[in-house]
Amino acid sequence: TATEALGKIRAQDITIEQYASSLLERINHRDDDVRAWAYLDPAAVLGQARQLDKVPLEKRGPLHGLPVAVKDIIYTKG
Repeated sequence: TATEALGKIRAQDITIEQYASSLLERINHRDDDVRAWAYLDPAAVLGQARQLDKVPLEKRGPLHGLPVAVKDIIYTKG
């Protein structure tokens, strides 16, 4: 669950990059059936995860490292 993942990230049992990689692997295995992703940039996801891993623990917020997907029916700019 997201709560379990955040706990492991906070405890430094896993990095944000490792968590993101595991999610991308799951998407890779399931999306042919689910077709949930109109656009996904794995390189950008991993790059952002690496940047988030560099933030010192004391400067992280309660949801630091938790991935968020934007539903394609929501207008976004950029």
